[in-house]
Amino acid sequence: MRFREAVAFSYTLDWPLNIGLTITWTALQAAGEHNEGHCLGRSEWARENYTRDELSRLCRSEDLPFAALWGRDVGADMGSHVHLSMFWPSYKLSKLVAVIERISGSSSEFVLKPYAADIVARSVCGGWQINMNNRKDDKQSALEWAEYIAAQPAKHPAVPEIKGKAFGISQAIGKSAQDRAWSMLEAREAKYGWMRHPETL
Repeated sequence: MRFREAVAFSYTLDWPLNIGLTITWTALQAAGEHNEGHCLGRSEWARENYTRDELSRLCRSEDLPFAALWGRDVGADMGSHVHLSMFWPSYKLSKLVAVIERISGSSSEFVLKPYAADIVARSVCGGWQINMNNRKDDKQSALEWAEYIAAQPAKHPAVPEIKGKAFGISQAIGKSAQDRAWSMLEAREAKYGWMRHPETL
């Protein structure tokens, strides 16, 4: 898993992974509002793909990269869920919430001002939640969140059966993007001395 390299790369390009999104599909299916436009009727892997496609579409509409990493799990208490860390400007939080409401079919119980609290938005049924990375050392916090996502399988006596990929990194901060940008990173390292090649992190 190359999560650490992806996090380091995103911060180098000034795309801090400041949003932590958790969607609990089991809760949405059981207790959600099922508002028009939701994707809950799709297959497990289809709704995961659809969710990331819609988040990517939102980013493109704002001329932003879809810089994200994600991990899926099936827990004893939460059931089927996904954790996603992504870059999204805090002042556009309401637009992100609107997309999550549509995808999930569950409206928000509250939406706070960005950085007003760790949890800035949550659905009425608790099926989705948005956290903002408001720690002073936000890069370290993003690394810890990425490690938490990567460690999901270790929580279980037996790895749960998951259809499709359990983990992923978006193209904007993936290995190929890192390799293409390496010459730029070398120039930054020479000037500022704080960025190492992702392979050494």
